[in-house]
Amino acid sequence: MIAQVAGTMTRRPPPELAGGTPRGTVRIEPLKMADVASAVQFAARVLRVKPGDRGEQFASDIAADSRQMFVAKANSQVIGYGRVAGLEADEAAPGTPAGYYLSGVVVEPAWRRRGVATALTQARLRWVFGHADEAFYVAGADNTASLHLHAALGFKEMKRFRSERSAGGEDVLSRLTRTASCPGHGRR
Repeated sequence: MIAQVAGTMTRRPPPELAGGTPRGTVRIEPLKMADVASAVQFAARVLRVKPGDRGEQFASDIAADSRQMFVAKANSQVIGYGRVAGLEADEAAPGTPAGYYLSGVVVEPAWRRRGVATALTQARLRWVFGHADEAFYVAGADNTASLHLHAALGFKEMKRFRSERSAGGEDVLSRLTRTASCPGHGRR
């Protein structure tokens, strides 16, 4: 169950959870400066990467008009995030249109399959549709979890193209229009 609370989304856990499963209310909210360090630690741990300049990247999402990062928090800790950025034509990949692109949805493994990625994506889509009439995303053709998540939200495949960034060597460009996702809702 998801409830809208003061501009944030709250996901309540099912009443009965299996033993050893994390508990707590999950909140979806825009990244705040106070959460940057926790988001960087989360990314380093879950993605198994060095923190590098992620702190600067994440902090820039707070101040930029053309980007936003949303975090999922449980027990005051970041357990997931998703980003959106306005990109120029060909910036996502050669032949891609200009527009707002969803990227980088990551959820703590123990919290997966509980709707956290969907809630993060819905928050990002609300943000995009406050700025534009369509949203895009690019994923590897072998990333079936992402393809299914976005298809369930109404994204339609636009084209496939060769890519060196995907393990399978092929990426999928998909688009969702405001009318397909929420008929009758206008821009803010």
